Amino acid sequence: MSAVTASHPTQATFRRRRLGVLLLLIAVVLLVGAALGTVSAQAELDDPVAGHAVIEPGETLWDVARASAPEGVDPRAQLEALRELNGIGGGELAPWTVVLLPTR
Repeated sequence: MSAVTASHPTQATFRRRRLGVLLLLIAVVLLVGAALGTVSAQAELDDPVAGHAVIEPGETLWDVARASAPEGVDPRAQLEALRELNGIGGGELAPWTVVLLPTR
């Protein structure tokens, strides 16, 4: 009868396993990043951006709406479009806030 001997993994085996797991994790992260990049690259804005404005000290979003409203567009409609595009609720904006301007 032959004796069964248990083989214990060596340090080199542990290093190879750790390297394999690390490479697998890197591959997963790269694949997820590529997938997210593809999704965001394919996403289109409902209301494309025409440019931007910077809120100066003492200036309000209403001032930006009046200044950026195209000819014949009510500044109130422009104000609502600015709020929607930028995700701005009511309240005061901090100076030097960059506001995206919608295309009309």
